[in-house]
Amino acid sequence: MRGALLALLLAAPRVHAQQPDATAIQIAAGRQRAAVCFACHNANGISQIPGTPSLAGQDRSYLENALRDYRGGQDRKNPVMNAMAQPLSDQDIANIAAYFSSLPRSGERQPR
Repeated sequence: MRGALLALLLAAPRVHAQQPDATAIQIAAGRQRAAVCFACHNANGISQIPGTPSLAGQDRSYLENALRDYRGGQDRKNPVMNAMAQPLSDQDIANIAAYFSSLPRSGERQPR
């Protein structure tokens, strides 16, 4: 009994280490779902359009709340953003926020 428990405990870290990181999966899904956002906010999250905010490195919960507010159309009114956020699910919003918040504010890639 003790031997089986010990073997299970020793194997557990290896099993866990082989699991994909949930945050990495969410960021990857967010990058894919945010592709339409790149026209204005760029893939690196640094906008080149005057009046369009850069999203790179923004607080994740701020981005999630902003997208939900745009989706609802009551608290944030912007015809373009309201239309862009309308079809987003809660999971889409979480993934997109994870992606943009993971980017460095300078637009340069950080070593990983």
